[in-house]
Amino acid sequence: MGSTFGSLEVGARGLRAHQLALHVTGQNITNAATPGYSRQIAVMQTTPPYAYPSLIGTGGAGQIGTGVEVTEIIRMRDEFIDMQLQNETSLKGRWSMRQSTLEQLEVVINEPSDSSISARLNQFWESLNELATRAEDSSVRSAVAEDAIVFAQTIRHTYQQLTDLQEDLDYEVSVITGKVNTIAQQIADLNEVIAKVKGTGQQPNDLLDQRELLVQNLSELINVDVVTDTYGRYNVSVGGTLLVSGDTYSQLKVVRNMENQGRYDVVWEKNNVPANITNGQLKGLLEMRDEEVAYYIDALNNFTSTLITRFNQVHQSGFGLLDSTGRTFFTGTDAKDIDLNPEIYADLKLIAASVNVAEASELPHGAPGNGDNAVNLANVIGQEMLMSNGTFTLKEYYNGLIAKLGIDAEKANSTTDNQETLINYLQERQESVAGVSMDEELTNLIIYQNAYNASARYITTIDELLDKLINGTGTVGR
Repeated sequence: MGSTFGSLEVGARGLRAHQLALHVTGQNITNAATPGYSRQIAVMQTTPPYAYPSLIGTGGAGQIGTGVEVTEIIRMRDEFIDMQLQNETSLKGRWSMRQSTLEQLEVVINEPSDSSISARLNQFWESLNELATRAEDSSVRSAVAEDAIVFAQTIRHTYQQLTDLQEDLDYEVSVITGKVNTIAQQIADLNEVIAKVKGTGQQPNDLLDQRELLVQNLSELINVDVVTDTYGRYNVSVGGTLLVSGDTYSQLKVVRNMENQGRYDVVWEKNNVPANITNGQLKGLLEMRDEEVAYYIDALNNFTSTLITRFNQVHQSGFGLLDSTGRTFFTGTDAKDIDLNPEIYADLKLIAASVNVAEASELPHGAPGNGDNAVNLANVIGQEMLMSNGTFTLKEYYNGLIAKLGIDAEKANSTTDNQETLINYLQERQESVAGVSMDEELTNLIIYQNAYNASARYITTIDELLDKLINGTGTVGR
């Protein structure tokens, strides 16, 4: 049979096991609100019983238990949900960046408002129609000139804001790239420590939580694929190229692309190969900078250059009050430099409101008061099919841009909201596995406390038995 002294070890093992379980429970309770923390469980198992079967073993009632021990402290986590969260968070990062940039675009375009391009265009168009009926009125001519100046200023200002937004997005590309490199280094550092801890046979649960939180943050910035190696380290790749491999990492960098107006491209530092970025905030930035914002800049330039060219053609064919002709109305080539011809601003009589009617001998080309060319000028804005291969007027074309922006913004809003809902659902599922339940932990606290107290009482009992055995027995007949 087992030794009475062996019973002390059974009690001591109970004390150690339940003390550790109490410690784990306390860790869960104190970290209940810690972001990324995963609930831990002390797994208890009976120690090998006494004695092992053998051919020379003596008979008896059976094997005698030798106590309990904590064999492992496991981390409650669903890795499949983590993978889903990485993918969905990356997609959300892309669409949230699109959403915020489209919101800025809506502020820049500023539609509808009294100071928007469409409002200024309508005001200019109305003053041209007024000029058609009162071509000799100097106040009407002044209104046409002033409205043209304000209209041109609005276009230039909008263009400048769009290009500034594009430059801001370009700068943000470099900022996000730097954040990716920082997180990659932190993951590599944690990989090194985690591998060392696992090499000692222990579970680095808190370090695993820290690393998982870093990966989730990284996935919001850029698309990632994660594989765990035999040492418990994460190998993180971006578009098929390793960003983190064990305890080493590769860096991304930004380089100027002169074929794209000197804007940043994201490449691998080791070989200057472009990074294959398909998701995350970085993808959203690149899309908005090179596609969406660029589209509206090009569209505004197309709208403005077409207006300048056609409006000047019609104006040059008409005649002013003093039989002047052949002068352009607008200067510049597109949205960045459109303006009213300073000659016209200096002399409003040069506004070519009339056409060649050949009625007055002293003014053989344009009769004073004739406003027919003003009608033609107004038609350039509201009637002539000048845009999209002759399918839209200038007004319709610009209104179409506004409508497209509204549709794009709504799509970004709805997609971002959907991603938020999906991520919240996945987080709730992960929380059901990894989250700390205070009720459950308090229950465990009572169980482990009672077990610890009972083990202590058991040791006291064995101690009393030993005291009786050692001090209360002796020579026969004493």
